[in-house]
Amino acid sequence: MDTVLFNFHDLVLILTAFECLLFALLLSVTNQKRVLSTAFFVGFLICHIFIPLHELTFWGKQFRIWLLDISPNLFFLGSYAYFIDGPLLYLFVRSLLYKDFKLRRIHLFHALPVVLYFVHMLVSFYLQSYERREMLVETQHIAYSAPYLYFDAAGRFMRVIYALLCLRLAFAYAEQLKNVFANLNKRDLAWLKVMLVSFLGLFLWDSALLSLKLYGFAIDDFDLDLLNIVGLSGYYLTFFMLNLLIGLKFTLFTSVAAINESSHPPVAHESLPTEDKTYVESIKETMVKTKIYTQPDITIDQLAATLKLPTKRLSQILKQDFHANFYEFINSYRIEDAKQQLSDLAYADKTITEIYYEVGFNSKSVFNTFFKRKEGCTPSQYRSKNTNQNATAEDKSSLIP
Repeated sequence: MDTVLFNFHDLVLILTAFECLLFALLLSVTNQKRVLSTAFFVGFLICHIFIPLHELTFWGKQFRIWLLDISPNLFFLGSYAYFIDGPLLYLFVRSLLYKDFKLRRIHLFHALPVVLYFVHMLVSFYLQSYERREMLVETQHIAYSAPYLYFDAAGRFMRVIYALLCLRLAFAYAEQLKNVFANLNKRDLAWLKVMLVSFLGLFLWDSALLSLKLYGFAIDDFDLDLLNIVGLSGYYLTFFMLNLLIGLKFTLFTSVAAINESSHPPVAHESLPTEDKTYVESIKETMVKTKIYTQPDITIDQLAATLKLPTKRLSQILKQDFHANFYEFINSYRIEDAKQQLSDLAYADKTITEIYYEVGFNSKSVFNTFFKRKEGCTPSQYRSKNTNQNATAEDKSSLIP
């Protein structure tokens, strides 16, 4: 990857580092409430300042010469970021989605790989003689030596694992939302999933590069041309991902509705206290009398407060007695209300849009999907069928003397 000073590849690396720096500064200045997820995100961006600078100074011939004139100890400082950005991305996603997330001692285990890498570099590089360190950097032999190659590969593969863990968190969160909210369309996390899938692709690309190096090491024949192509392509993928990230941050990051990490479906085998059985009829009565389900943004906490029940106990009752999560429970009442209006001739002048808004839905597509899944037909088909039957019944009754 030796290149002439400030060729286009170098420029992409410099722009990547510069954009990350500006973005990190902007987020730091605007993070007046000291939001933990923003702090992790800033840390993630700082890592992506050091990563391109590491690539630039180690693989760029002129930059390597300049830095060697200062000190060989300055090399590899950016390489630590490969062991840090994955954990920071994971902690960012987790603290973004869960409002009760707190840093605990167990999270220190995320730092173990970078500590082991530092110990390796201390023995194999920093404690070596000055001439030895200078030779390892100048010839780039260290990049193809067994210990460094194994650690480098471990760092890249670890990033893939963290990206997969982040995706798992995002999908689990989407399911947990159904235990908290009745309307989910405003809480769509498609943007986060797109971002994480993109990072997963980038991390897989980097892992492919290290896999090629490991293969070359195994057969004692490195394909430098192929490594050069894959490595340079990674620079451009990173630059593209950064700009996608900036766009998503300033358009959609604020749409996240953070929930408690404990907002999960109750364990199936948990038994209800006998007194909870008495609440079932109370819940049914409250739903019919108050029509609380017509509130578009109703949450399980609000319903629990109305029923004077702990939220966890209400969630258990819904799961075991109604066989539904909160999302399904509330929307089933909305559908029943909508069915009554669609089949009643007294509501014939109401449009379907007016009806689904009135019963609590705020999305036509969600209403239609939920209705069809429950009734096997669209709302308009249901209305046509049932109003015709009611009209026929009325006509017949009018003929009776």
